[in-house]
Amino acid sequence: MKIINDESYESAAAEWQYQMISMLKDTLAKYGVDKAKLKDICGEFSFDLAMLQDQGEIKVDGEELRPVICFENPDGELKYNSDDDFQLHDYAYGNTSEVFGD
Repeated sequence: MKIINDESYESAAAEWQYQMISMLKDTLAKYGVDKAKLKDICGEFSFDLAMLQDQGEIKVDGEELRPVICFENPDGELKYNSDDDFQLHDYAYGNTSEVFGD
């Protein structure tokens, strides 16, 4: 397995977040969440989820782990970012605005 660590990860992660926000919006709307609250809920959730990835830790069986997102291309190569310069939470509210057409 080859791991690729380059700037293409940023675009993939931003698109993944955009798709996740879109799915969350559709699901909340399906269950009747007030339209006036949808954008705020999606923005806050996507920011919090991104902060967990960017700076969070979870403990599993006493081991501290940092959640990460990676992407596999058709060649089986994994795109992964270990650079702290890229922070997905910086995209959360912008992607939310795009999903809502702002």
